[in-house]
Amino acid sequence: MLYGECLALTTALLWGTIPVVVRKALPYSSASVAVLLGLLASVPLLCLVFSLHPRPVTQAVAPQAAVWFATVGITGPCLGRVFNYMGVARLGAARATPLINSSPLLTTILALVFLREQITMKILLGALCIVAGIVVLSGQRRA
Repeated sequence: MLYGECLALTTALLWGTIPVVVRKALPYSSASVAVLLGLLASVPLLCLVFSLHPRPVTQAVAPQAAVWFATVGITGPCLGRVFNYMGVARLGAARATPLINSSPLLTTILALVFLREQITMKILLGALCIVAGIVVLSGQRRA
């Protein structure tokens, strides 16, 4: 297996554990508190990562990229997690996760429209399978 695929699968494993852990904790708190504590807990690790970076962060990030990265920080780790955790609280981890993970479909559409990326038949078929899975899972009752 290639290095990139290993990184992607490790990411899937790490992201896959989050809804289960969050579901266990949410009866005792709220989605907003979960996001705040999760982000605060990640700060020491981020500081370590940045300290190991060969160039200072101010030299490593172009100003044009900083705006886009800041947008990602607001939408993903902050707002995205709040809605993610609220979905897990209301639907359960097993039902919310497939809906949350429909993001590849949206990413495919956005990449086509804004980045002018080529969409192959395999990518289109995969996106349609995601939609079919969402339809099937959305019809189930909460366990």
